[in-house]
Amino acid sequence: MKTFSLLLLLALISCGPVKIKDFNDDYTQELVGSVETITIQKHEYKFLKKDTINLVTTSFLNYDKGNKLISEKHQTANGSRETFFKYQEDLLIQKQIISKNDTSSIVYKYDKERNVTEEIATNKNGIYNVKTVVFDKYHNPIELHNQFKEKIKQSVFIDYDYKRKSFLSKSVLDTIATLEIVTKNDFNKRGFITKRQRIASSSNAKYYSYEFDKKGNLTSKIYHKGDGTIIEIITFKNTYDKVGNIISRERYLVNKMIDKTTYHITYY
Repeated sequence: MKTFSLLLLLALISCGPVKIKDFNDDYTQELVGSVETITIQKHEYKFLKKDTINLVTTSFLNYDKGNKLISEKHQTANGSRETFFKYQEDLLIQKQIISKNDTSSIVYKYDKERNVTEEIATNKNGIYNVKTVVFDKYHNPIELHNQFKEKIKQSVFIDYDYKRKSFLSKSVLDTIATLEIVTKNDFNKRGFITKRQRIASSSNAKYYSYEFDKKGNLTSKIYHKGDGTIIEIITFKNTYDKVGNIISRERYLVNKMIDKTTYHITYY
């Protein structure tokens, strides 16, 4: 009977609402071990230009013994930018960005549940953006509002259907005219977005689907027509060190490498 109760509890937990993973460029796993520094180099392979290779960015990242990022420096052909991170009780409270022409700062505020509810960005001319976020009881954002200095407003409203593992995201941009974009997103039991489709007047809208490995790394990004026909496939290949961290990440389009990112990691 105890075994049955335990299995039922585990089933309920596994089927419950999850924290949706934020999606920017691609998903990669959390760091393993006690990392001190990472030097990241990203190369692009222009196979349309006789396979020329370009070093796009070099980044230098420094961590404390708890794997919190302390500082990072990004270098490109156009210059460099350095960022410093300040924490309080393990929460990021300030980020300072220094470049050749400007110094800016972002201050973060939290609610009692440790959700970031406000971000205030300033530069030498004062406040240039204020972002506020409202969360549901599962720590997922349901409203995001950006107020830019130039009176540009952006709002995002998110409606979750946890039972069906999907959510609708409506983005409203208010400039000279109002632009509204609605997307439908599906996610898996770990909170990773597996499908993203813009809701258009046509019911045959194109969409992206995403696949992941057991560590939570994005392995493929597939572009489909509305009927499911594949238009384009982007795949990723990772190489790991002995600790289990990624030291090389390659991206392919039609089985041709289009960029490669290497990670030189030192540990405490």
